[in-house]
Amino acid sequence: MPGRLQRDFRSGNLAEHLGVLLLRGVAAVADVPRPEDVGLDAIATLLRPDDDDNYYAEDTFVVQLKSASAKSIKYEGHELRWLIGQAQPMFIGLVSLADSKISLYPTIHVNHAVLAMHAEWVTVRFGVSDVPALLRGQKWSPWRGEENHGATVWLGEPLLRWTLGDIVQEHWITNTYTTLKRFLALARHEIQLLALRQCSVLDWSTNDRASIASQSGMMKGGPDDLGSIAQQCAPCLHALMLRAMTSDDSAGNSLMLSLLTMAASLREMGAEVDPEDLFGKFFFALQARNRPEDAT
Repeated sequence: MPGRLQRDFRSGNLAEHLGVLLLRGVAAVADVPRPEDVGLDAIATLLRPDDDDNYYAEDTFVVQLKSASAKSIKYEGHELRWLIGQAQPMFIGLVSLADSKISLYPTIHVNHAVLAMHAEWVTVRFGVSDVPALLRGQKWSPWRGEENHGATVWLGEPLLRWTLGDIVQEHWITNTYTTLKRFLALARHEIQLLALRQCSVLDWSTNDRASIASQSGMMKGGPDDLGSIAQQCAPCLHALMLRAMTSDDSAGNSLMLSLLTMAASLREMGAEVDPEDLFGKFFFALQARNRPEDAT
């Protein structure tokens, strides 16, 4: 092998190693070795500090690390499908070697842009845009359409920013944990909403748990995807049916009747959530159970 290493590669490697070290201030981190690097640089599990002097593993998230000199990143084709297909909340961490600092940016706005615009490629930028807001509750629009089915997406301000000096401060550990814990809960909920072709308007300020907010945003789709949406909802509807069966009051009866009516209406629209007619069978079983015995 030649005894040399391209300068940018070495700088990138150093930024990645520093980024993993900084992430370890708040999470247990499994860094991804280069032979297995398919885009993710770290798989992190949030650690909860407890009064018993132990840390407890909680939520998992994934991170792609980049040098702070990066101004934009382009994702297209399989790269974009990979990014929006992550099952865990994803962040891009911009790492500054000069300041020993990381800025952690959620990527959820990319998912929103693809849902809204059916984008086939996106250019990701860091910070906020000067594009006027499109949805109620937005301060600015996180995306803008581009030619050839593309979009420019602004990730907003970093959710968190910290240095090596911060990770030894007890108050920083506590504040960062609570901030990331709250955001990860919203991000997981957002992943579920996106599967139903819906999204929220999310807002946050850097290092400020109280600023994290979510409100209803938009939905996409129509009659053509009713069947797939109904299938995704079916397990929840069946869970409600089983809870109604355990109820001894009129509310259980009313809930069962509502579920039965919903299943019938969806069936008329070509969407099946109860192929075995369990709603009907359980409804009549519940009626029989609650019916007073005839006096003899």
